[in-house]
Amino acid sequence: MNKKTDLNESPLTRVIDDVSEGINDAGTVFSIEEDPAEKEGNGKQAVRYLLWGLLSVVVNFGTFFILYHALHLNYQFANIVAWFLGVQVGFWIDRIIVFRHKSNTAFKEMLAFYGTRILTFLIESATLWVGISLLSANGTGSKVVGQILAIVGNYILSKFFIFKNKK
Repeated sequence: MNKKTDLNESPLTRVIDDVSEGINDAGTVFSIEEDPAEKEGNGKQAVRYLLWGLLSVVVNFGTFFILYHALHLNYQFANIVAWFLGVQVGFWIDRIIVFRHKSNTAFKEMLAFYGTRILTFLIESATLWVGISLLSANGTGSKVVGQILAIVGNYILSKFFIFKNKK
């Protein structure tokens, strides 16, 4: 640990210096040598995407259900809020668990992730509009159809554009 013997140094400063030194001595947590995502097939990633992606779908559907059915808010407003929360959950799940992506550019990737999700959001919104406004269909059924279209598009865009590991 820190071997400083300054008598004017406060105990708090010594603790902070000792902790900082210990953190610096610990090194990196993640090994950069191997990328486990590169060793596995696309099938395993797709299964992880579907299984873990259910969490973002639950957030999306749960928010939509509460806002649209329970609070009787406008379906497009409910869908925007549900989409935003679902995308935020989805970004971190995809980045950390599904694609096991490691980089120092999380904010840049998040912006790109939101950018691609806008396209699938527009597809989902159009599906809701056609289902609810034009066909007078059930809101939940229309949401399911829109989500299926969005999930397929989101996987393709995430895998090949957002979390593509660069060699």
